[in-house]
Amino acid sequence: MNKKVTFKEVAELAGVSTQTVSRVTNGGEGVNANTLKKVQEAIDQLGYVPNKGAQLLVRKKAKVFGVITLEMTMEGASSIVNGIRLESEKAGYAISIAVSNSEEKNLENAIRELKSQQVDVVFVNLPVQKELAENLVAKHKHLPFLFIDVSPEANVSQVAADHYKGAALIAELMLKQGRKRFALLNGPAHSHAANLRKQAWLDILESSDAEIVTIETGDWSAESGYYETAKLLLRPQNIDTLLVGNDQMALGALRACAEQKYTVPAQIAVTGFDDTINSAYYNPPLTTVHQNFLEIGKQAVKQILIQLKNESNISKMVIPVQLIERQSTMPVKENLNAVKEIKDLLQKIQTLLPNS
Repeated sequence: MNKKVTFKEVAELAGVSTQTVSRVTNGGEGVNANTLKKVQEAIDQLGYVPNKGAQLLVRKKAKVFGVITLEMTMEGASSIVNGIRLESEKAGYAISIAVSNSEEKNLENAIRELKSQQVDVVFVNLPVQKELAENLVAKHKHLPFLFIDVSPEANVSQVAADHYKGAALIAELMLKQGRKRFALLNGPAHSHAANLRKQAWLDILESSDAEIVTIETGDWSAESGYYETAKLLLRPQNIDTLLVGNDQMALGALRACAEQKYTVPAQIAVTGFDDTINSAYYNPPLTTVHQNFLEIGKQAVKQILIQLKNESNISKMVIPVQLIERQSTMPVKENLNAVKEIKDLLQKIQTLLPNS
């Protein structure tokens, strides 16, 4: 194992004090050009790697944004964090990440961890109820917060996609295609984004002559989409549309349909929400709603920077969404035509068979 090079060894080779080496590795302020060159040459020669954690500790104020997020296996959550990271770097900030869930105790632990790192701001990239969000802001009044999944009625800074509009667009598309019997598979009840999507579905469908046969709940994962869809397909309900709260659950739903021999979209149309990177490659490709996760993260940083600069308390932003229509949905009329064509073809084949 290679021996770790120390400050002292760099200082001895350059003929300077360890304090001078420290100043050079932390930006070089107050160090003349000749000394700076000697220290840099010594660093290069010895292969010295500065300790970034130690550098943060000796700086008067670290420029770090804190992010509390869901597990990074969730594509939407990880993309939002990436947007925060990219925009933070442009503004000269690093980010520190704490993974948590929506329970108050766990959120407080994550905040305490980030505060110990002297972060300037905390972005909360997970579902938080209105009262809890407002309580966190009040309790940690000297630490700015911005929330990604919280009620727009909450008196806190927030950035989110237009979940209601996106879900309404999906429901309207299905009605336009002649769909009549709907099953809804939504995300968890503690998610405000999920609640907005569900409310949009209900508002659109209840004002039509369509029937909502059943409403089920998953946890955003493909696994929950699979199991909830498998269970509802075993019931004699004769649904023709499955509206799903996100793309990952829709992936599981499509597998359940295939295993139980339901043809998508001829028998059941399946929709998602998010337009994750792989949804165009599902079998069949998924009709969904595009929300720009990366832009949500970037706008969150832009909003908080404005808030810090102007010393304002609250900023709210809704990011537009876009309907993406793919092969997992098809007008009922087209489905009926396809079925008729198949029947006609089978009849022609039958006439060609011996003893027909």
